[in-house]
Amino acid sequence: MLSWLALRAHGTERARQEQLERVETRQRALLEGLPLATWLTEPGGRDSTIYVSPAIEQLTGYTAAEWADRPDLFEKLLHPDDRERVLAELERPADGTPSRIDYRLLARDGRAVWIRDESATVRGPDGEPRYVQTFLRDLGELRRSEDQRERLTAAERAATADVSERQARLDLVRRAGEELATTLDQQAAVARIAALIVRELADWCVVDVIEDGNELTRLAVARAEPSGNGRGPGDVPGNGVRSVVYSGRSRLLPPPGEDNTGEVVRFLEGLDAGSVICVPLRARKQPLGALTIARTGPGAPYGADDLALIEDLATRIGLALDRARLYRMVEERTDAARVLEHVGDGILLLDRNGTIRLWNPAAEAITSIDAKSVVGQSAAKAIPGWQNAVDNVPVMSSPDPGHQDVVIPIDTARGERWISISGVRFFGGTVYAFRDLTDVRRLEEIKADFIATASHELRTPLAAVYGAAQTLLRHDFALDETGRERFVSLIADESERLGRIVNEILLANQLDAGRLDLEVEPFDPADLVERVVEATRAYAPPSVTLEASADDALPSVSADLDKARQVLVNLVENAIKYSPEGGHVGVEAVEHDGAVRFTVRDEGLGIAPEDQDRIFEKFYRADPQMVRGVGGTGLGLYICKELVNRMGGQIWVEPNGDKGSAFFFELQTAEVLAHGAHVTGRLQFKS
Repeated sequence: MLSWLALRAHGTERARQEQLERVETRQRALLEGLPLATWLTEPGGRDSTIYVSPAIEQLTGYTAAEWADRPDLFEKLLHPDDRERVLAELERPADGTPSRIDYRLLARDGRAVWIRDESATVRGPDGEPRYVQTFLRDLGELRRSEDQRERLTAAERAATADVSERQARLDLVRRAGEELATTLDQQAAVARIAALIVRELADWCVVDVIEDGNELTRLAVARAEPSGNGRGPGDVPGNGVRSVVYSGRSRLLPPPGEDNTGEVVRFLEGLDAGSVICVPLRARKQPLGALTIARTGPGAPYGADDLALIEDLATRIGLALDRARLYRMVEERTDAARVLEHVGDGILLLDRNGTIRLWNPAAEAITSIDAKSVVGQSAAKAIPGWQNAVDNVPVMSSPDPGHQDVVIPIDTARGERWISISGVRFFGGTVYAFRDLTDVRRLEEIKADFIATASHELRTPLAAVYGAAQTLLRHDFALDETGRERFVSLIADESERLGRIVNEILLANQLDAGRLDLEVEPFDPADLVERVVEATRAYAPPSVTLEASADDALPSVSADLDKARQVLVNLVENAIKYSPEGGHVGVEAVEHDGAVRFTVRDEGLGIAPEDQDRIFEKFYRADPQMVRGVGGTGLGLYICKELVNRMGGQIWVEPNGDKGSAFFFELQTAEVLAHGAHVTGRLQFKS
């Protein structure tokens, strides 16, 4: 039994040794395959090597055997500048955390190799340290990359600074061009450019120009910071500036290449500068002035690049000054033409032969006829209907503010337009002035139709009231109680009708004037629909059937209850009024996307497609001549639209299938308004 146990123990030990050898073989292969040197040493120092990978030879030039045979090799290979620091770091007691040190080793060929040393103590199952595992990584390539990166970064910074400087100068030129191009006040523009220059390039900037009479005057002076002694250039240009202006040659002081460090440049009278640039302002080879910049504070003297930049700015300023002068000359001669370009009336100038010489923008806008297509053409051919209308146009021999215009129609691409036109004849031809009165004429027609309609609408109930009252006052005509009640009821009904008409007119006026108060409060939309339908049934004709429907559990609506009732009543009454042959009128309320949608459908006369876009306009009536026997002031739907809009809703109309119309309006629910939706104010003003 003992022999068997001994054999078994021996076999187990041999198997364990074989397994350990296989593990060590795999570990060695792994370590030798790493792209860095692996060094295993005894705990407590690096003078006893357990194992070092062959990669150590490629790193230092010394073989693994030499590292194993020479315990002091590591300390000898340490660079003298790093030896004390590294040894002190290695002597520190290990606390179990890995360490990392960067230092230099002296290779066999004398090279200093930067090494990254990463060490960790490997412990056994009992927690005792077994060996120290160190990885030595060549940092040479990394160091070279870092050096290269630093050089590239420095070059990039230098390039960025250069680009920034160039970009700043380009921005200065761009902003100067914008200042000169966006205003006709060149003095103000030059002053702003001078301020830009001192902000970017100089301590002082002076612009001198030649005014009328060849007098050189100082146009603008800008300074970067107030000087301590308060000194600055005088108000009169000196001889140096005058020489630049009239010679046309730029001055750069001190001149390039001369070492004048510390010397004061006295170019602008009253100003001690370190460096000065003065360049002439010219245009069309004519002298216009000079641009001078000076640097009085610390800084390098101006160079050729600065001179080129200032010369570019001077060229732009010179062109702008010349353009401004030319513009003033043209402006003085063409004030009348410029006024005609901006006048609101159309202006037509005909020469003696009836050829169009002037057709201003207002004439283009009124007639939709482009100036290019009529200028130089005969008015009879270029303007449709001109030949027939010209004989009716009054032409005066001199301007007369009190003369009468004539209103005539003309055909344009936008349809017929009505214009008010008159003319004045002078030696070179005739000037006609006209304005578009189409909208005014349309408004007058609408007002006239409204007055006629309102008169008709008021006359009918007034006649009924007057007739009933006269009948009641008659003593020769006996009425029983039923007859008297009938006439009194007639007076009450027609008076109520009169009141509704007057209220519509007053409400429309309040809406236009912005004096309408809205009281926003939550209310039940289903209850509103039911009450309106029940109230309307009382006076609806027998041929019309009214039906109310509403979704279950509709949310509350937040709006003015009285105004919402007024809108719904108006729509229901319209549906009944425009159903002279009777039919079904449905009123419903449903929830839709955070709002409650009210719908009124009828089976009446309907609304023509061309009227659907205008039906909500003020005074507009789909049947203005009452051909279909339906009256009204044309204000009801306008009032509905305004009220709904002011309550934050919307209203529209659609065909109701093949017969009748369907009016819709939506109002927001109280829940939507409570969570941040737009709430219209109590006092509404006309926008």
